[in-house]
Amino acid sequence: MLQQKLWEKVVPRDVFIGLSEIPSETHCEILNLNIQSGRLTEDSFKEFCLIHGLPDNLQSKESAAKFLEYMRGRPLAWIHLPIDAEPTLLPLIVKIISELGHIVIDPDNMTPIN
Repeated sequence: MLQQKLWEKVVPRDVFIGLSEIPSETHCEILNLNIQSGRLTEDSFKEFCLIHGLPDNLQSKESAAKFLEYMRGRPLAWIHLPIDAEPTLLPLIVKIISELGHIVIDPDNMTPIN
């Protein structure tokens, strides 16, 4: 539905919103960055894993993904832009997605894009 809304709002048909539910090394990296910065604690991660029967290893992709989802919300999708996309395209997409009640997060620094 989100994909269709974007296309209806003049976003080109070669722009896709990809689902994001597969745990990966990126989840481990994000978890470690959050712990190092003090935004999350290793103790809270280990407690979460104990309660949910997950491995409490910081390198467990599944545990890291579940914990980040619990603490920061569930990612709905990744925005895939063509390599030759106009510079105005991403701000347009962010505006449309925001109007629909969602938040776009910059994957490089994990902060909302306004």
